[in-house]
Amino acid sequence: MAYLDIDIACREGFGERKLVSMIQQRIDSLSWDLDSNEQDFLTSYAYQDLRYYLLHKFGLINLSNEDASYELCKRILRNEEQVARIVDEWFNWWVIKWRQRVKLVFNESEQMSNDNNANLQTEADEILKSIPKNLIDRLRREIIVELIRQNEVCSLDVVSDFILRTTLGELISEYGKDGALKLISTNVTSVRLRLLRKIMEIRDSNQPLVILRVRISPSQPYQGIS
Repeated sequence: MAYLDIDIACREGFGERKLVSMIQQRIDSLSWDLDSNEQDFLTSYAYQDLRYYLLHKFGLINLSNEDASYELCKRILRNEEQVARIVDEWFNWWVIKWRQRVKLVFNESEQMSNDNNANLQTEADEILKSIPKNLIDRLRREIIVELIRQNEVCSLDVVSDFILRTTLGELISEYGKDGALKLISTNVTSVRLRLLRKIMEIRDSNQPLVILRVRISPSQPYQGIS
């Protein structure tokens, strides 16, 4: 494919559609009894995880979103067989981690119990607004990269957000809001070490980290993510 053709194809989202197709093929190969809505949901859910995995694999994760997407697209179109092999490697781990880390909830009482645990993270919301966005984005990327290194390849957005919020919540409990903000601004290395410890705790745990509320309906099987 000529350079100009690749440029046009990438701008039109051809690389993204290739990745979606690869995920769909692998989900179709599973022995899970899924209807079309469930397959679409899983494909959409897995897509961002795969994108992060490939960006890390190709050393593109620190680029801007636009540049990263373009560079990733070029690699997909120029060497689809290599990318397909990487996707196979990723998908095998992703299925294992989906079974380990994602819990489906079918009733309100069970959901309320899990919501009570999730409330522990909400105290970090206010402090997040006070931290420069570029620093938060950098910390999230660092968390995602380390999760991938530890073979935590499923639900990366949700898990990285959980790690960041719970760590900030612990800082607030120890130092108060002002003290936590001062620590982040003057000694971000200590914050990174805390984040790493949290990642290691997750790596060594077999507990689910993501709660999916399920609505028993053919037209909308999944209500949302907690």
